[in-house]
Amino acid sequence: MPTITSRAAAALGLALVAAAAPARTQGTRERVGALEAGFTPLRFAPPAPRTVRLSNGVQVFLLENHTLPQLSVRLVGRQGVANLPDSLWAVGWQADNLMRTGGTTTLAPDSVDRLIDFYALNVFFSTGNETSTATVGGLSRYRDIMLDLLFDMMRNPRDDTSRIRESVGQIEEGWRRRNDQPGSVLGRAWSQVMMGDHPFARSLVTPEEAAAFTPERFRRVQGMLYCPDRFIVGVVGDFQEPAMLRKLESLFRGWGRCPVGTREVPPVRYAEGPRVVHFEKDINQTNIRIGHTGGLRVSNTPDYFAAQVTDFLLGGGSGFSSRLIQRVRSDSGFAYNVFSNWGAETRREGVFFAGGETRAEKTVAALSLMRNTIASMVAQPVTAEDVRLAQENEVNSYVFQFETPAQIVGQQMAYVVDGLPPNWFDLYLRGIQAVTADQVTDVARRFLHPDRMLMVVVGKASSFDAPLSTLGAVTTMTLEEIRR
Repeated sequence: MPTITSRAAAALGLALVAAAAPARTQGTRERVGALEAGFTPLRFAPPAPRTVRLSNGVQVFLLENHTLPQLSVRLVGRQGVANLPDSLWAVGWQADNLMRTGGTTTLAPDSVDRLIDFYALNVFFSTGNETSTATVGGLSRYRDIMLDLLFDMMRNPRDDTSRIRESVGQIEEGWRRRNDQPGSVLGRAWSQVMMGDHPFARSLVTPEEAAAFTPERFRRVQGMLYCPDRFIVGVVGDFQEPAMLRKLESLFRGWGRCPVGTREVPPVRYAEGPRVVHFEKDINQTNIRIGHTGGLRVSNTPDYFAAQVTDFLLGGGSGFSSRLIQRVRSDSGFAYNVFSNWGAETRREGVFFAGGETRAEKTVAALSLMRNTIASMVAQPVTAEDVRLAQENEVNSYVFQFETPAQIVGQQMAYVVDGLPPNWFDLYLRGIQAVTADQVTDVARRFLHPDRMLMVVVGKASSFDAPLSTLGAVTTMTLEEIRR
């Protein structure tokens, strides 16, 4: 297991020494050094869930914890709305909502709601781009009630027409208000400019698509996404493993194989820069995002780990120590919020981008400074001390993703979905701890290209401090041209 050094006790010792003397002496420094050396590094070793396969091949992660009389069961299907044909994408985007609210063939929607309320259950469905999730939680003495209900909702959805009408009304209202919030506009605009009409770029169902909703279409899509062939299961809390496995076997019994009709996620073709795309909106704060393809996948490689540290130092970390925060916010006062994100996935390259909001009269200045700050990761290399602080922050924050049994099981399930090894926790921490300052400079030099940035700007052009054309070729689009 990786070693994680705790500095809390040493910091307390430093504070006590400082309080005892008005000025630090050589003797004080020696005593502090001795104090720090006296603490044994802590070892963080989260408990490992047991893994079992049911008779139908479904993998189950089990982690018993009898501290509280609570139970949580989560099923993750390894396909999502991006795996559906384009003609069914909108139905898939709302399939989770209707599965929760639409009732079952034997229980009307109101009856399901009353059961959930009476037993204080937490029932949740979520359809993402590449996964579909069903979760139920509650008091462990209601194990059979909660699991029977969850599986009934998945296997026998009613998709009541009254709840479909409610969903359509919500979609229509959301569509009318889709351009109200600048941050939402920027997110949709960035996705469309970067990825076109790829399923990953979509975030809204159109009223025309909603008008075609029917119970039959919902049941078809729900059957494609929530089916046993693709499930993995996580069980956490107050249960006994033999009884739980018997219960799961009975719940899956007779559930047929997944129907045909899904597809592999289409390849993502990212747009290339340099290019500036402006969406006119009468606002005081310009919303901006700049970036390009990230060039890396999540993997056990020095480049991936160096990119994580680079992103932390540039603008992905917390606090006020990152370069973007220091230069764009603290030193120049151009923006209150500025950040970076170097995305990566296991199946494909992600996107590197930086973003923020700035007052309109500093738009071009802020964009130029952000681009120059990204370039500074090569021109002005980071120090070993910079890297050490980033490593400590990343390691110490990463372990907090494993605080609870539910988080531990959830991470193991995520590793399976993403195709990562079971010991990814160890590999990640070791990889981060091995990064050097030279590696940070090298990965920034090879993968970050300020001169090839795609820039998306949402704001009022007449209020800008200079024409956007000073940054490159400009394409101007209306908000109505953002399709989803």
